[in-house]
Amino acid sequence: MKQLKKWWRGLTKARRKKVASIALAAVVVCAAWGLTQTGHSIQPLVEYFPFLEEFFPQQPESRPAAAPVTDGAGLRVHILDVGQADCILIQGPEKTMVIDGGEADDADTIIGYLGDQGVTEIDYYLNTHPHADHYGGITRVMEAIPTREFFHHPVPEEHTPTTRGYQKLLAYLAEHKGETKTTVLDPGDTLDLGGGAVLTILAPLEEYEDMNNNSLVGRLVFGETAFLFTGDAEKKSENAILASGVELSADVYSVPHHGSSTGMTKKFLEAVSPDYATISVGMNNDYGHPHRETVEKLSEAGIPCLRTDLDGNIVFISDGKELALVAGEGAQKKAA
Repeated sequence: MKQLKKWWRGLTKARRKKVASIALAAVVVCAAWGLTQTGHSIQPLVEYFPFLEEFFPQQPESRPAAAPVTDGAGLRVHILDVGQADCILIQGPEKTMVIDGGEADDADTIIGYLGDQGVTEIDYYLNTHPHADHYGGITRVMEAIPTREFFHHPVPEEHTPTTRGYQKLLAYLAEHKGETKTTVLDPGDTLDLGGGAVLTILAPLEEYEDMNNNSLVGRLVFGETAFLFTGDAEKKSENAILASGVELSADVYSVPHHGSSTGMTKKFLEAVSPDYATISVGMNNDYGHPHRETVEKLSEAGIPCLRTDLDGNIVFISDGKELALVAGEGAQKKAA
């Protein structure tokens, strides 16, 4: 140990910096190797240490493709199984929308699924908020499938992510503004999917310091059926939505933040009063999602809970009068 200290003290500042950089790189590589050995994604590390892609090329997770829905229903809503991340496909009577894009290594899964559903063009692409598990795969999806318009909510400059993935998304939008229009969404704005299917933005109603509460929240109505999409919105945003007095009732409620206990208050759940709740969550994730508190609230309210980690891709169809669950039947059977 004494010899090591003596050696270190004898180094110039430049050499110390070089040695420290090599040591840090070694630690990062070891950490990445450990994650791969336990089946975890190294994408969070790649965001900050891009050189890891040379040592650990990411392969898309193989998931069975869902058969396209071909029964002529007017509206189809797909909650995609992208692990501990979010991606939703909405096929309206006339237009197609995608909400969020999972992690970067979910892009191939999303592109493949959209292709299986016959999606050759995306009319609207909406990013609820700039967290990597919501924007990670968006750039590659838009590169693969022509996209007409990209929607987001303004983020304070001091909170704008500086990660490689998010900067790549911003660069893509800037370079392709002639092909993909970028539009800011605010509460009260609507997106028309044709045939009477309309998504209305409900939140965020304030500017929050944390990105979760800055999530875009939208209610999709088609005839007598409705869906509520919440991103990662937490209790602060929910309370503001409740105070605004907007209509929240929905047949299907996309539970915020992967089922975390940070959202879905009892009062908010009562206002939504859904027939189904869906949770986008990865199997055996490190966060303990969905939290027991969330699952218990749904159970006590008698609301069937559909989870991507247990049920895979979850698909609903609506003709404007009746709603049917056509994929993710596992949870439906459990609730019966």
